[in-house]
Amino acid sequence: VPINDWVVIHTKQAPYITYVIAMRIPARASARGMYWDTADPFHYVRFESDPTSENYELLLVGGEDHKTGQAHDSQQRFDRLETWTREHFPAAESVEYRWAGQIMESADGLAFIGRNPADADNVYVATGDSGMGMTHGTIAGMLLCDLILGRENPWKDLYDPTRKPLGALGRLLGENLNVASQYTAWLTPGEVASVDEIRRGQGAIVRNGMTKLAVYRDEHGGLVQLSAVCPHLKCIVQWNGAERTWDCPCHGSQFDCRGRVLNGPANSDLPEANPALKS
Repeated sequence: VPINDWVVIHTKQAPYITYVIAMRIPARASARGMYWDTADPFHYVRFESDPTSENYELLLVGGEDHKTGQAHDSQQRFDRLETWTREHFPAAESVEYRWAGQIMESADGLAFIGRNPADADNVYVATGDSGMGMTHGTIAGMLLCDLILGRENPWKDLYDPTRKPLGALGRLLGENLNVASQYTAWLTPGEVASVDEIRRGQGAIVRNGMTKLAVYRDEHGGLVQLSAVCPHLKCIVQWNGAERTWDCPCHGSQFDCRGRVLNGPANSDLPEANPALKS
C-alpha cells in the first residue's frame, strides 16, 4: 500500500480481511488444482504437500472476506469455512492450520501499476492486487521496468493508476461512502466500560474522555494502552482477534498488539496512551 500519499490511490481501493484453513486430506482423494467460486461470500481452494506425511496433502480453503476492521466474528468465519469444506470435500480430516491476511481490492479487480498519480515522474506504485498478488507482482516487474526504461508496453493503459473504472463507479462510490462512515466511531462509546473486562490475549477499544484508547491485555495480565487513532488519516482502529492486530477500517493500516506498524499506509506506530487508564 503506498505510504507516500494520503488520498489519491486510497480512494480507488479498499482493504479486506480474508480467512484460510488448511485441512489434512488423503493424497489423491481429490483432483489437485486451484479452484474458486462466485458465491457470496466466495471461496477459493488449492492443494499443498503435507510436510509430515507423503500419504496426505493439505487442502487450503479460503474466503469469508470482510472489510478490514469491520467485523469481530473471526471464529465463526473459520467455522463456516470448515463446514463448507467438509460438505464439498468429505475426505478432509483435521484442521491443521488457520490464518487470516489482508488484501487490497480495487473497484474493477485490476491492480494499479504505473506512475503514482499526482506525484513526481519517477515515483511508481504496484498495489490493488485484489487477491492476485502472484500474477500482478510478475506483471509489475515487467511493466514498471518498461516504464522506467521508456519502452512501450501493451499493458500500460490497462493497469494505469490514473484510470477511471467507469463500469465500477457504483462500487467505487460505495467503498468511499463506507470509509466516510467509519469516522462516526469518534462519537460512539467504547466496546467495554472498563479495562477489567478485557481478557488476556485480547484487545478492545475504550473511551477515555474525548478520545479512544486501544487497550491490549497480554498473556501475563499486563495492559498495553495506546491511542486508537490511526496516524494516517485519523480513523479509529479496531481489534483483530484472528491476527491479534489493530486494524484501521478506513485504509487498511495494521499494527501489532503493542502498536508497532505492520502495514501501510500508516508509516508510524500507534503512540502510547496519555493519560493512561487505571486498571
